[in-house]
Amino acid sequence: MHNIEERDRQIGIKQAWHGLTEVVDVIDVHDNYLRNWDVVRKPLTYINSEEEEIETGFGILVGSDDDKIIGRPMNPTYRPVTNEAFIDLVAGAISQLPKATIESIGSVCNRGKVFATVSLKDHKEFTVGGRTFNDFLNFGNAHDQSSKLWINNTNTCTVCDNTFTSNMLSTKGKVASAVHRGDMEVKLADMAHVVDVFLESQEDFRRGFESLVKQQLSEERAQQLFVGFLTRNNPREGLSTRTLNKADNLTTLFKSGAGNRGENMADAFSAVTDYYTHSSTRGGGLNRLNQFVSSEFGIGRAAKQTFWDVVNSSEKTEQAIVRGEKLLTAV
Repeated sequence: MHNIEERDRQIGIKQAWHGLTEVVDVIDVHDNYLRNWDVVRKPLTYINSEEEEIETGFGILVGSDDDKIIGRPMNPTYRPVTNEAFIDLVAGAISQLPKATIESIGSVCNRGKVFATVSLKDHKEFTVGGRTFNDFLNFGNAHDQSSKLWINNTNTCTVCDNTFTSNMLSTKGKVASAVHRGDMEVKLADMAHVVDVFLESQEDFRRGFESLVKQQLSEERAQQLFVGFLTRNNPREGLSTRTLNKADNLTTLFKSGAGNRGENMADAFSAVTDYYTHSSTRGGGLNRLNQFVSSEFGIGRAAKQTFWDVVNSSEKTEQAIVRGEKLLTAV
């Protein structure tokens, strides 16, 4: 369901699947649909037996342009994020990238949810070494208390309630999120900083991956690299059967994993990423929850980051290969 209701609009630079997009050539971050109205918190009151108006402490949001209700009653601790603050967050990200473009902006669910999608370059995705990477930065916020304020990086442009929910629930490209509690001004400032760091790291990743594609790597040296990496914490204990099996799995992924041809350092990094994302936990990743936790928060995530550091340092790469060669020779 698109859930673009009577009070909602979706503006974009191309028509979305639902056919309801108001197509424009350019969406100005300083002059757009979400700048034209905002939310205003009104107190909820009741009239007691003495006909006195008593405030309950609860509130309700209404539109600044039509004074109609948005969402449901909120308790005193709930901190809404205004459209102004939301779009300012988007504007801050755009200011970091001269070629960034707002692809889509709007609201759904009777203004209960608002969103903006930014393409980070003058194209919607980028390809390095035959692999396609995400290039949409999505921003979402719920005035109806159905979600946090969130930001992520996916291949999906937000144009409706379905894509809002899909991007909101996506964990692969998560950048930042904040619950509507406490000091939202501080949280917004923190999120802006996180976005800055993300944009810098994405550019660093792009450049780093392009460099890895250019570094040729034979199957033999790849296996040595994997063994050296896997034994980085216990280089003197010899090569166990378990470690050798892991190295063999990684070598197979190096040659035939998704997008890999067994040719360069990028194939090695992709093999490690694939392994620690999908099959590194007990049972080969059959327990999806355990695998997810490891990949995104635990040992798997740490291993992927460590290997990235290794392959982006010629000294560390050579140390790992030499260590792996010695251990394989001793088998």
